[in-house]
Amino acid sequence: MKTKPPRTEIAYAEENFEECPPRAEAMIHSLRAFGYDLSMAVADLIDNSIFAGAKNLWIEYAWNDGNPWIRITDDGTGMTEDRLVEAMRLGTQSPLEERDLRDLGRFGLGLKTASFSQCKLLTVMTKTKDGKISTRFWDLDKVQTARNWLLGKTPPTDAMNLLSGINELGSGTIVLWRNLDRIDETSETTTYNAEEAFLDKFITVKEYLEMVFHQYLEHHPKKINIFLGVAKCEPWDPYLRKNDFTQELSSEKYEDSKVSVIPYVLPHVSKRSESESTHGSGPKGWNAQQGFYVYRNRRMIISGGYLNFDLKAEEHYKLARIKVNITNDMDHEWSIDVRKAVAIPPDRLKAELLRIAKATRQKAAEVYRARTGAVRKRGILPQTDDVWIKKKIGEKIFYKINQDNSVIKIILEEVDNKKGWAKKLFHVIESTVPHRLIIMDGLEHEDCHADLPADMNLPPKELLKICFALYNKYRREGKTHAQTADILCGMDIFSTHPAYRAYLDDHAHERFKK
Repeated sequence: MKTKPPRTEIAYAEENFEECPPRAEAMIHSLRAFGYDLSMAVADLIDNSIFAGAKNLWIEYAWNDGNPWIRITDDGTGMTEDRLVEAMRLGTQSPLEERDLRDLGRFGLGLKTASFSQCKLLTVMTKTKDGKISTRFWDLDKVQTARNWLLGKTPPTDAMNLLSGINELGSGTIVLWRNLDRIDETSETTTYNAEEAFLDKFITVKEYLEMVFHQYLEHHPKKINIFLGVAKCEPWDPYLRKNDFTQELSSEKYEDSKVSVIPYVLPHVSKRSESESTHGSGPKGWNAQQGFYVYRNRRMIISGGYLNFDLKAEEHYKLARIKVNITNDMDHEWSIDVRKAVAIPPDRLKAELLRIAKATRQKAAEVYRARTGAVRKRGILPQTDDVWIKKKIGEKIFYKINQDNSVIKIILEEVDNKKGWAKKLFHVIESTVPHRLIIMDGLEHEDCHADLPADMNLPPKELLKICFALYNKYRREGKTHAQTADILCGMDIFSTHPAYRAYLDDHAHERFKK
């Protein structure tokens, strides 16, 4: 392996330099434009609380007659005064410094940039286990007018009531946001209700926190509690692991186990409860939630998508979700950004991740296309036995009924086809398949094309008899009952309802008793 040549060291004279600090009043606006939304900003503060050993976090908010505030309280270890001043400093820790393995931060900016993205008045009050309380605040209007990074020591009097909860904690920290100029949107329209809009934002915040911190909200290995207003956050498991039909595919590890990958294929719609189908869609919906989920120290950074690979999110791949865990010393290699909302894998891993993504999508498509949740056993039957055949002329695709299908042939033999009525009927059906309507319905109503419940779609006795006739044919050829049932129930028609399998099993049972 080639080694990089050493960098050229340039010797400078000290007098060759002069200080050129950033202008505070200009820099502060740049720091407010990192692209946080409210959910990301709150999550960034929770990272700090988790690292501080908090077991409980309370996120509270109030409209307060048009002067809203948001308060985040934790029962972590708290900070000494010196540590608090450092925490309030911009860029308190270089991303190049070695970090605690449990640390969820990176740039030493999160508390400030996340807060400034939402408010102009940030106050932090903290209490250590020995009862010492320290407070500091940033008032961006003061920074603007003073044109200097002036950190406040004693918060405004009217903030003290909102900080008094620190006395009830053995130790912990309160972060208070006021002057919420980026959240408190004003409008000239009479239909806009600012208070309602403010409160509605926390519905999204709750969904986001339940997603990105789901591994911390679960019982193992250690649980934390997050309360948002009067509601308690519950973990959102992207993989529906409590459902027995979720498939966990082979996991892989790379880079001395610093990177682990676990692909999942979620259950077919017929194997999910209504609640699982609703909640399993996640904050962004089934299609958008497919793909990779990247975690750093159990904290989710990426929630779906294909990491800039040339793979599109498609309806038939929506059951594919791939869990990727990385350690926090790989931030630079994975290009984790300040908001912890972007991750790009290093080039050396891209081929492996792309291979895993394609394999998982293929498995997911097999489950998605199965009509009853049981994957059809390709290889047992030739593809020519499908009921519908896809044809292509140029860029146009159309579908025709397969008149060579075993069941179709038997049905045609049962009727008088001399007048060519079947040909006319098939043409009418094939030329009027409502392609666009099917697509539109599928986009507007998740999984609306799933089969009807078994008790609402019982197969006619005539088809059961055809199934049995084919069963006898395969048995006469020497196949066992299990082999024959697998073959038949892998066919398009007989895979649509469990009654076919039950009918064949009952027959085998009766024959065994004789």
